[in-house]
Amino acid sequence: MSTGRQLLDELRRDEELRRALAEELLPEALRHRELRRIMLLAISREMATKDDIESLKKDMERLGTELKSYVDARITELKSYVDARINDVNMRISDLYGIMKASLVAIVVTLASTILVPLILRIFF
Repeated sequence: MSTGRQLLDELRRDEELRRALAEELLPEALRHRELRRIMLLAISREMATKDDIESLKKDMERLGTELKSYVDARITELKSYVDARINDVNMRISDLYGIMKASLVAIVVTLASTILVPLILRIFF
């Protein structure tokens, strides 16, 4: 096996060696215009472009709209639930009001009969 292949194999296996070699070669590479251009092109492929940012912005707006729609739906469901519960409470209060009215009438009739019966008995007897 050639020395070059052995070096490549060793570089592939040893990350620390690769890093050390890159640190040694980088200052030399930066001195040459063509090598700097090649590195900048490689780096630029990893950067976000204006189109990437616009796409991300549109995605965020779409997600915001979907989230607002979801929250609105949940709020509507919650309002419906609360309204139903309030209607149930109102019905129970109405039932209690009816019972209270009936009880009040019964109390008044009982009081009236308690007072009137002895009077009527005295008048006729």
